[in-house]
Amino acid sequence: MEIPKELITELEVPALELTALQGVNGVGLGMREENEEFFDELAVRVYVDDATDVPELPTQLADLPVCVVEFTIEPAFAPDISRRDLIVGGAQIEQAPLAAGTLGAVAMRNDDNTLVGLTCHHVSGDTGLRVFQPIAPPTPIGSTPDLTDSLGQVIDFDSPVTQTIPTPAGGTLWLGRQIDAAIFALDEADQHGRTFSNEIADGLGAVTQTLAPAEQMFVRKRGSQTGPTGGQIIGMALAVWWRRRSPPEGHQYAMAKQFEIFFNPGECPDGKFAQPGDSGSVILQSGTHNAVGLLWGADPNGRRAVMSDITIVEQRLNVTLVWDPP
Repeated sequence: MEIPKELITELEVPALELTALQGVNGVGLGMREENEEFFDELAVRVYVDDATDVPELPTQLADLPVCVVEFTIEPAFAPDISRRDLIVGGAQIEQAPLAAGTLGAVAMRNDDNTLVGLTCHHVSGDTGLRVFQPIAPPTPIGSTPDLTDSLGQVIDFDSPVTQTIPTPAGGTLWLGRQIDAAIFALDEADQHGRTFSNEIADGLGAVTQTLAPAEQMFVRKRGSQTGPTGGQIIGMALAVWWRRRSPPEGHQYAMAKQFEIFFNPGECPDGKFAQPGDSGSVILQSGTHNAVGLLWGADPNGRRAVMSDITIVEQRLNVTLVWDPP
């Protein structure tokens, strides 16, 4: 199923206006859905917190049917305790206690060929903060943190908080981005004798190519909480809330042009594609070593998730996931 670019452009403003309605947290384009059954028919997908309490919605937009999907999107982060001396994609990382996520991959900076860690901004925090593996040590005020498990400091990030000029729609001022991503140095890990791999854990291997994701593509990922799981991209989310920080009064944080994933029961032993702690996972095209996305959010039951286009992540942070070990 191909989504025409002109249709995406036509629906961008209506999507923001609908997302401003009470109870609506996003609008997308993709497969028509009824009771978790999917049809090979293009539809406007309206994500709501509660399917039993839906505001009045149009039945059609841009000559497409509108379907309502219960999908509460939350950034996925939580603590874990697995320590690794060889740093690989899929490992548990943490910037501060109770705010953990996943190292998507060890990437390479294009400007100086140094290795860095790639994850989500809402996992790593802002520039200058330290990222630890597996957990951040308690650091009382006025004390010096134990850097034994530190990987390094955040170098760069891009997320909705970096937009300063809002987009007005439906009485709301939107601050949005296409990615929630960050990179951090690995120098402190190197100083403590830890080594690095271009592979992703649990046999997913090294990334050999990065591609833009496509609707109906089957995908896999390795998250620090759910391990290796599989699903299918069922549509593009034109605009969804980004519920991580408090925006300025009268504004709302949003993510634009994200991709929605629905779990594959046969590849998700616990019935979950992702859960808290999996944010930052690199998404691979099934059966390949092609990276297509960076996972940043999921619904509470873990059956649905959202990711950013990995090619945009590489462009905005000036890194590559494809590199050869020395």
